Amino acid sequence: GSSRNSSPFWGGSPRLGTRMVKFVESTLKAREVKHELTILDPIELKLELLERPHFYYKPGTAPDNLSKIAQQIKDADAILVVSPEYNHSAPPALTNLLDYFGASNYANKPSGIVTYSVGQWGGQRCAMALRPILGELGCISVSRIAAFPNVGETFDEEGVPIKNKEHSEKFLNGMLNQLEWLAEAMKKQRETGLPK
Repeated sequence: GSSRNSSPFWGGSPRLGTRMVKFVESTLKAREVKHELTILDPIELKLELLERPHFYYKPGTAPDNLSKIAQQIKDADAILVVSPEYNHSAPPALTNLLDYFGASNYANKPSGIVTYSVGQWGGQRCAMALRPILGELGCISVSRIAAFPNVGETFDEEGVPIKNKEHSEKFLNGMLNQLEWLAEAMKKQRETGLPK
C-alpha cells in the first residue's frame, strides 16, 4: 500500500501509512537481526495501470525503472507488505505493483503481512486478500499477521505507539520472528538449489 499522507477531498483524517511504515522501520532497526530495507511505495513509483508486465519484455529491453524494481525484489530475502485495507480488500495500487513482476522474482522467499485501518478490524480483510496473491507469486506468507486497528488513535505521526505500546510491539515482533526464521531457512535452501 501507500505510505503517503493525503486527506480525502471531503475532509477527514489523512492516510496513515507513514505512521505504520515508521513503526515497522523502527521495530526492524531495534531487532537483533539487522535488515537492509527497501521500500517500494506504489504511489511514489507511479507505475501506470498494468498493460505490459516486466517479464513481457525481452532481456535488456524493459524500462530501467521496472528492471531496477525487479532486481530489488530478486535481491530480497523476504517480502514485507505494509498495507491499508481498501474496499474490504487490498488496494489496487499495491496489486498493480505486485503484478508487474513475475513469480520468479518473488519465488522461494517468505512474506509477512502488516495491515492497518482506521476501524476496528485492522485491515484483516486486506490480509486475507493478500495471502493468495503472495502465495501465487511464490512468497508464501508466515502464519502470523500484524494487523493494527484504529491506527490514527494508536500511533503518533512518528509511528510511536501512544496506546497499547506493549501489545503493538509484541504483535509485530511475533510476526517478524517467524519471517526472519523462515527467511534464513529459505535462503540456505536457495543456496543449495531451487526446486524444479
